[in-house]
Amino acid sequence: MWFEQFLDLIFPPNCEVCRTRHPAALCPDCYSQIKFMRPQMGVYSAAAYQGVVKEAITRLKFHGRKRLAEPLGILFVRYLSQAPDFSMKEIDCLAPVPLHPRRLRQRGFNQVELLAEVVSKYFEVPIIKTLQRVKNTHPQFDLPKEQRKENIKNAFRVRHDQAVANKRVLLLDDIYTTGATIGESGRVLLEAGAKNVAVATLARAIEN
Repeated sequence: MWFEQFLDLIFPPNCEVCRTRHPAALCPDCYSQIKFMRPQMGVYSAAAYQGVVKEAITRLKFHGRKRLAEPLGILFVRYLSQAPDFSMKEIDCLAPVPLHPRRLRQRGFNQVELLAEVVSKYFEVPIIKTLQRVKNTHPQFDLPKEQRKENIKNAFRVRHDQAVANKRVLLLDDIYTTGATIGESGRVLLEAGAKNVAVATLARAIEN
């Protein structure tokens, strides 16, 4: 802790998106540019995958800027707290979409789990990690729409069915593209005995 404070004195922290000097990872000016979206096709996505949100997710995932997980998680909490026709009181547990072990080793963390930790702490809803990715798929966002369903097919399994049996699960992911990932992971949760599966993502790719 003291070393981080020492570094802050020498290298004052900046907003991770606009790079202006500010102690927060996401400054108020950037935060104010984020506009919430209405649910579409039963999926709750907080904001469009563009602008500030796109830059913040990119820096979190691919540049290891884990300090962004807190403000992005708070954004998730704010959205879920006011999303229409949604209540966390009807959720028993959170299931973050997992990374394949190989990709987890390469990245060092699962960004969706970091977001889920913020949501879990605020709403006091436990996280379950029984959902596993058993197929090292190509990143969905890089693929043409017609290839994404086949890419993600049979990519997930539930390790312990009893962890989700008769539970109301909120499946969490960072980006919704075509819905192939959440569709496949939601399917295996239901097959494992989940009572129902709701879906929430931090961002939604509006071009899809």
